[in-house]
Amino acid sequence: MAKDKENLKDALQKLEKIVDDLSNRDIDVEAGLAMFKDGVALIKFCREQLKKAENEFKKLKDELDIEEEQEIKE
Repeated sequence: MAKDKENLKDALQKLEKIVDDLSNRDIDVEAGLAMFKDGVALIKFCREQLKKAENEFKKLKDELDIEEEQEIKE
């Protein structure tokens, strides 16, 4: 999980740089398109990582709920 977090952090930093470069620099069409494609790939990666984290949170919450229900029954 720590490796995924680091990769997510790196991807977000790269994405931020792409956004800054596209909005603050005069870039030719081909370079801009290449940067945009890279940005889309980074967004997809970030979404996947966030979905994994969300699923893990749900799983842990469900485990806690089950434990709580068992304690109440006892």
